[in-house]
Amino acid sequence: MENKFVLITGASSGMGEATSILLAKSGYKVFAGVRSEKAIRQLNNLRISNLHPIKLDVTNQQDIENAFVVISKKIGTDGLMAIVNNAGNNYSAPTEYFNEAAARNLVETHFWGMASISRAFIPLLRVYAKSNPNKARIINVGSVGSISAFPFIQFYNAAKFAILGFTESIRFELEPFGIKAIAILPGSVKTEIWKKTENSVNNTVSSLSEDALRSYEHNIIAASRVSSSLEGSGISSQKAALIFKKALESKKPKFKYFIGIDAKAINFMVKYLPDSFRHRIVRLQLKFKKVNGK
Repeated sequence: MENKFVLITGASSGMGEATSILLAKSGYKVFAGVRSEKAIRQLNNLRISNLHPIKLDVTNQQDIENAFVVISKKIGTDGLMAIVNNAGNNYSAPTEYFNEAAARNLVETHFWGMASISRAFIPLLRVYAKSNPNKARIINVGSVGSISAFPFIQFYNAAKFAILGFTESIRFELEPFGIKAIAILPGSVKTEIWKKTENSVNNTVSSLSEDALRSYEHNIIAASRVSSSLEGSGISSQKAALIFKKALESKKPKFKYFIGIDAKAINFMVKYLPDSFRHRIVRLQLKFKKVNGK
């Protein structure tokens, strides 16, 4: 029986965890990358034989090198079938008051972490692709925020736009080796990212000066409320995981897979509506208060 090894980053919760569990139960041998020993214990407690949690902070080069050694030994000459670059976080702030360390950490996690993981593990994908042409995969998790931006999460949007461009570029680059590059673009999925975003907004608001609060408090909270309201209509992580499995198993995988009705609707608007009209719809949702400094 063919050994199908998959590495998934950001596997401690949400879509990463759900996809790790689904694939492991479907016969894949899954290396679930997580950042903490606590997360490793939680995954081990599930007692799924094909699920192998591994310490992997995608912003830590030593973690990446250690993971490469461990995975290389376990897969032997079979190679690695797929990488799912899912690790991410969020940070929200007005641009004139953003914390540079927090913003850089977000971009490091979403974009540079993905790039570093890809660089390290492409050689193992090439080994698998030699015996299994066009079945090897790099699946990068973007967002509907890869095609349409939202206020106060500008660094998240910047990273997600970059992920889409990176993925399209390497789709051409790696195709001659029989490796398919795919972008997953979720809309509203019930994951911990919403709670993290809410916490980020609360932390930002509490750190603003009185003058900054007068300028931004109403609008940043309004934007947060719109984001939070989407969570209730979002699909579960388990349903989202089915899309990852589809992308992994399709003989002719698409470049982009949208998850959720809202993501598909926004993709339609981006493709067919003038930007001015689409922006008007967003403004109507936000109900921002005008700030004139008086």
